[in-house]
Amino acid sequence: MKLLQLTATFGCLQGDTLEFGPGMTLIGAPNGSGKSTWCAFLLAMLYGIDTTERATKSNLPVKTKYKPWSGQAMEGSLELQRQGRSLTLERSSQGRTPMGQLLAYDTATGQPTGLQAETCGQTLLGVERS
Repeated sequence: MKLLQLTATFGCLQGDTLEFGPGMTLIGAPNGSGKSTWCAFLLAMLYGIDTTERATKSNLPVKTKYKPWSGQAMEGSLELQRQGRSLTLERSSQGRTPMGQLLAYDTATGQPTGLQAETCGQTLLGVERS
């Protein structure tokens, strides 16, 4: 699988886009510029957000920690290549479930891929979220 582009409304990212070029992409930026937010966003795009996670003294749940600063709903898209096909994944909030709705389709044809919100990451990567 090859990542092509991420677009996110997630935490400090407000409709921002990150494009990946050929080869390896490294992101070097100052603290607080969004590097960890992009990583958390990619995880949310592939596996969704665990809405049962609760706050502790040392950890905020993802749904709270990365709530968009603008007040908008969490949402985004991921464009990728897998097995010679270009796919687009779009996640949006569904009711009270942030990033709970998944639309996955072949980028060229618009045909649905059959990927499901709950199992998307495991299907694409072959590994569980943990």
